[in-house]
Amino acid sequence: MLQQSKFHRTTRVDLASSACESNMQIAVASSSSVGIPILKELLAGSHTIAYVITNPDKSTGRGQRILPNDFAAYAEMNDLQIEKPESKAELTSLVTSSPIDLVVTVAYGRIVPLQALDLPRYGWLNVHFSKLPRWRGASPVQYALLNQDKLAGISIFQLDEGMDTGPIYLAEEFPIQKDETTSQLLERCAIKASTLLGKVLKSIEDGEIPSPQIEAGVTYAPKFSKSDGHIKPSQAAQEILAKVRALSENPGVYILFRGERLSINRATISEYSNAPQTVGALVATKHSLFLRVCDGVIELNTVTPQGKKQMSGADFARGARIEIGELIE
Repeated sequence: MLQQSKFHRTTRVDLASSACESNMQIAVASSSSVGIPILKELLAGSHTIAYVITNPDKSTGRGQRILPNDFAAYAEMNDLQIEKPESKAELTSLVTSSPIDLVVTVAYGRIVPLQALDLPRYGWLNVHFSKLPRWRGASPVQYALLNQDKLAGISIFQLDEGMDTGPIYLAEEFPIQKDETTSQLLERCAIKASTLLGKVLKSIEDGEIPSPQIEAGVTYAPKFSKSDGHIKPSQAAQEILAKVRALSENPGVYILFRGERLSINRATISEYSNAPQTVGALVATKHSLFLRVCDGVIELNTVTPQGKKQMSGADFARGARIEIGELIE
């Protein structure tokens, strides 16, 4: 266990009245590839990365090999000190023992204990991918796509004991692109956020105080379960496509066909006119697979049958020998 440090953090009053030194000792906490652009930006800047914090390695893939996450692997490539606390107590002890000025966190995936929040001189900054207070929680990008929002956002705020309730240094919005998926929008958010972080660090240097969040318009974005990806033909076509864009990569989107899951990786609205009128009917042509829904027809462009590899909808239909008008469950 790490030893307790005698380091003492500056109070909020101190922050308001004095600027910090131009070279801060910063830790970066993330367990996702979206933390990499932030790390790159900080490595290229004037501040020092004291160490990075990430989740412990876990087994992955069919072989269940124990591997670091993408963020940890990138940090290792850049010869950074990597810390992987397994508990809240270890995280608190780590930050206590190291006289850092600030922790920047993005998609870390763990709740930071209250006692750890007050240890760095300037607290913890969180990079969040929505314009708060909309979509507080773990899955803001997925909820934005699922709800067919026109705008995505980025907020950089000071962590407190609430769920994404801390005061905000910077918040911006930008348009969501047509047919953009969760992974594509996450990548765009991460790159944009990395360019905005420098402004926030400068505002901290200048002694600026973040603005309290407004409480009007609060919405929440909790984690999804596997059952959330179940598509029902009673849903409208646009609603189904939004679910595919938002959830097909994680936790997965699927229909039930012949007692098994058929995952939908990509789908589009179709003008195909010969599909049966019965909602829930599948129809296969030589090059396509269609599903009749409550307000039209969607084409299942790419699918993954249970226990098999991803393939085109047409290839699945040929192998399954779908009967005309056969219904999903």
